[in-house]
Amino acid sequence: MAEVRKSAKQTEARRRAREKAAEFRARQDKLEQLAVDYFVAADSLDEIDAAAEKEIAAVRARAEKQSAEARASAEGVMQQMLALGITRAEVAERLGVSVRDVKKAPAGNAGTNSPTGAAASEDVAPALDEAESSHEQEHSEEPAYA
Repeated sequence: MAEVRKSAKQTEARRRAREKAAEFRARQDKLEQLAVDYFVAADSLDEIDAAAEKEIAAVRARAEKQSAEARASAEGVMQQMLALGITRAEVAERLGVSVRDVKKAPAGNAGTNSPTGAAASEDVAPALDEAESSHEQEHSEEPAYA
């Protein structure tokens, strides 16, 4: 048998090296594309998180505003009750809150001293009397179980 010449061995070696290099480049290209896909996804996650944080901040601000309005309304009701001349302890008992949660009546709003306070007292008093009498009627009709 004839021996393969040196140049034929080199040609075959180059061919195999080129095949391996082509496989390596294809693999590197695939890894590069996967890395690009990863970075695009990671950047979109950051954008999504930023948008979510912005929405959360808006919802919190809206909730704080609504809470402040509700708190002011509740305090207004307490002040109207105090303007009718009942004690802080009684207001607290009626509303089921602690006495320290019932703020003291402002000095200028002591009921009949200011015309607006007197008008508010007159508007609220009939409603409170009516509510109390209907409440008493409801409970007077219920049988007491001991």
